[in-house]
Amino acid sequence: MASSELIEALQALAHERKIDEFYLIERLEQSLAKSYERILDLEWDARVTIDRQTGKIYVYELVPVGEPDEETGEYSEFEERDVTPADVSRIAAQNAKGVISSLVREAGRQSIYDEFRSRVGDLVTGTVLQGTPDFTIIKIRDGVEAELPHYDAKRNPGERNERPANEHYRHNQRLKVLIIEVRDPN
Repeated sequence: MASSELIEALQALAHERKIDEFYLIERLEQSLAKSYERILDLEWDARVTIDRQTGKIYVYELVPVGEPDEETGEYSEFEERDVTPADVSRIAAQNAKGVISSLVREAGRQSIYDEFRSRVGDLVTGTVLQGTPDFTIIKIRDGVEAELPHYDAKRNPGERNERPANEHYRHNQRLKVLIIEVRDPN
């Protein structure tokens, strides 16, 4: 895969999945940095930059300059030494597939979280997917599910019971539910 093809593919993917393009490239850079640290057996941390216009990938080893901080023992200044290997595109292409799949899943979860966290207190319609003794799973839309907890007061005193005791839900039954809480996917 040519460097410019990588950028075009990332841009298309970002547009299709409604993921911030810069976030996607930044996460790919971070992942590639970890891979190159291992592949190149670097003594110090690596930093990878992807040129947003050409797609060319640059790998730098961050070599500390000066003495470490007395309190933390960490270095505050680094010199970037270019350690870009000749076959950088091949390695990047191999790594990119897994990284991109992971990022797409993560970004999708984050996007859903961002959408629904502002909807706490809203009524939404969903379809019952399955029920267990502890909760009912409700499909709000493709890729978005909600849990409707129903606790046994004898087994879990003090827990909130969101399902009235006299209600029983059937598979594929449509329900209106109130969004009470949205959990951060991270």
